[in-house]
Amino acid sequence: MDSVYGYEAVNVEAQSRSSSSLLNWMKRLIAVRKAHQAFGRGTLAFLHPGNRKILAYLREYRGEAILCVANLARSAQPVELDLSRFSGHVPVEMMGRTPFPPIGELPYFLTLPGHGFYWFLLTSDAETPSWHGYHRPPKELPMLVLSGGLRGLFPNQVEPSRKILAERTRDQFMRKALPGFIVDQRWFAAKGDPIAQIEFIDQTIWSECQCLLALFKVTTASGMAHHYFIPLSLIWEQDEGRVVDALLPYTVTRVRQQARTGIIVDAFADETFCRAFIKAIGAGSEIRLDKGTVRCSPTSVYAEIAGDATAEAAVSTPGAESSNTTIVIGDKMFLKGYRRLQVGLNPELEIGRFLTERSPFSNAVPVAGGVGYLPEEGPSMILAILQGHVANQGSGWTFTLDYLKRYLEDAATGAVKPCPAAHGTYLDLMRILGKRTGELHTALAVQTGDPDFDPEPVTRADVESWVAQVLKETQQTLDRLAQSEYRDDPNVQSILAARNTLLERIRACAVTEVDAAKTRYHGDYHLGQVLLAHNDFVIIDFEGEPARTLEERRQKHSPLKDVAGMLRSFNYAAYSALLGATEEQPPDFAQLEPHARQWEQLAANAFLAGYDDSARRSSAYPSDPDHAHRLIELFTLEKALYEVRYELANRPKWVAIPVKGLLTILRPQDV
Repeated sequence: MDSVYGYEAVNVEAQSRSSSSLLNWMKRLIAVRKAHQAFGRGTLAFLHPGNRKILAYLREYRGEAILCVANLARSAQPVELDLSRFSGHVPVEMMGRTPFPPIGELPYFLTLPGHGFYWFLLTSDAETPSWHGYHRPPKELPMLVLSGGLRGLFPNQVEPSRKILAERTRDQFMRKALPGFIVDQRWFAAKGDPIAQIEFIDQTIWSECQCLLALFKVTTASGMAHHYFIPLSLIWEQDEGRVVDALLPYTVTRVRQQARTGIIVDAFADETFCRAFIKAIGAGSEIRLDKGTVRCSPTSVYAEIAGDATAEAAVSTPGAESSNTTIVIGDKMFLKGYRRLQVGLNPELEIGRFLTERSPFSNAVPVAGGVGYLPEEGPSMILAILQGHVANQGSGWTFTLDYLKRYLEDAATGAVKPCPAAHGTYLDLMRILGKRTGELHTALAVQTGDPDFDPEPVTRADVESWVAQVLKETQQTLDRLAQSEYRDDPNVQSILAARNTLLERIRACAVTEVDAAKTRYHGDYHLGQVLLAHNDFVIIDFEGEPARTLEERRQKHSPLKDVAGMLRSFNYAAYSALLGATEEQPPDFAQLEPHARQWEQLAANAFLAGYDDSARRSSAYPSDPDHAHRLIELFTLEKALYEVRYELANRPKWVAIPVKGLLTILRPQDV
């Protein structure tokens, strides 16, 4: 039956491919089929879509599931497929290794060109496409009875005769509705740990938009407690212009008040709230809560960024979620709400303000303002940041992976040979990236009189502590590797055998007298933190490493740590692309690895050349180039060791990449 696809594929592909490329494509088709036993040995189960011009079936074998879909018509056809038993799986198109949006409970929608076909590997391991907007499937929501709108959640704010009803409503909201909403959110930090209790930290009904500004303490069954910013809006179904159905993915609960019905939603999905929030930032408003104050503060460029059309600009509801929630306002601004709150200054807002107002750097996203919470007692917390929108063509990471995918495909067919000339345009971009990185570090090293940013000299004690810390982490990392399930892997064996060599290499990075300064720096620098914009780069996301406390992220250090982070990102990109290109044809790995490694070295050299040219003007750059080289190597080893520990704990299948990276640093010619 699978031969149907080969025939149809030749028909459609032959129209647009030359003889040589068609031959290579057919080889790829055969290789993919041979690599998966489910095609020949798997069970065969036909699906029955409503569009009878579509042939669809599943092949399953030993835990592997492949979806085959073919359009038997000459014209393009849509189809909806019942794949609900694979809910949560990501379909990966097998010819191009392209992940599609994840499968949910609803019918899965596809469009196929005339005589087109797809083979999908249905996997729970693949990452969801970065552009995919996350939407929870509709589920049964509780219905609460309100009295007096959102004030009905607070018994002390309603009439005495309605107090009992308000107490019951509040109890249902805090025990059932809100926990059910929070556990489904990607910003909830305690996945798999049931919520034991939710309490208000502080709150008020904000008169500007009649929304509930609220901070919650969420305690899980294990005793872990985090603070969250979850503003709420009440949307009545009969309100003109409100599309309640569109807000269901962001709905906490349904509500009824006498004859009226509606929903309580995450206010970041409510345009009225978002516009009011932005207006409050521009006005420098202070909003009084029961126990503290929400303080909004604009920067000097707020008016320039916001302009006069904020009230009319389109506001998009939350899309792809992460630890934060980002709202797009027309083509002008991003409003980022921080969900899990931490005590202290957030480096993204702090550094963003500095680069916007104190030491202007045009290749960072400008900051228009921020919002903080100041309790009556204790330190403040940052709730939101307002930034300018930057038109771009995507992140440096996605651009690089797409580039390497095309390059390795050409290399596999012999269309290109390993040579520097093959990467001319890409290397030009990497020199620009290096230059912008050096300019960033120069801007952060400017003396302004602000003790939180003014550079400080690197001391011998600093270097000794840096080296001692990396030595300690080396022992910890190698011990974990020796106890892991990958301890018998040849590359792991090699790195374990090189323990003494690695330790001596780290000790050799110690520099006795460094003529350089410690400054603020990015802190989590890699290809995913830069946006490609008009053959240039814009640097984003100055939050620092999420695993560190805010105070740790705000500490000054050598900005060469950022350089090391980018060098490791090149290594990750090279091997991520290489593993993807050879997953179906493992024998090709040895053929293509020299191409990937040469690209990595060329990209790193181009980046460093651009960085050296611009960073030399910074007081943070060592006056002795050898000192700079040794510190970069120290921080690169530190980063690779961290990556090994991270992958062992979170993505064991990826541990081969940082292990290879360590071996490359130690024995670059032998790996």
